[in-house]
Amino acid sequence: MAPQTLLFLAALCWSVVGVALIIKGGQILAWSPGWLAAAFAVGSVKAYLILDKMARRNVRRLQSFTTPMFVGRMFVGRTWAIIGAMIVLGRVLRMPGVPPELSGFFSLAVGWGLFVASRLSWRAWYGGWKERS
Repeated sequence: MAPQTLLFLAALCWSVVGVALIIKGGQILAWSPGWLAAAFAVGSVKAYLILDKMARRNVRRLQSFTTPMFVGRMFVGRTWAIIGAMIVLGRVLRMPGVPPELSGFFSLAVGWGLFVASRLSWRAWYGGWKERS
């Protein structure tokens, strides 16, 4: 796939997964204002301190490609490992005995963080931003 297509897919992936987790977390938390505020705050901090850095690195890497690449190169191995770890953690948080509020909070915070950080990939894909090396 063309590097620009990989950039689009990366942005789409972060956005779709983010929205799905926001909906899931909100439903688990029954859209309770206190839980929502806390999860959105934590998700925003995670986006700006951690996920933005990952997104910038990924944009820079994808923009450096000059030839078509395999779709699996959309993210580096470390990012794929983090994705896998987050999936496993999400499953663990849904096990019996774990308070549903914890699972909902985690889903909502991570989803919001992904959605917020996806703006960097969308802006780069649209052409409004070229990451500096």
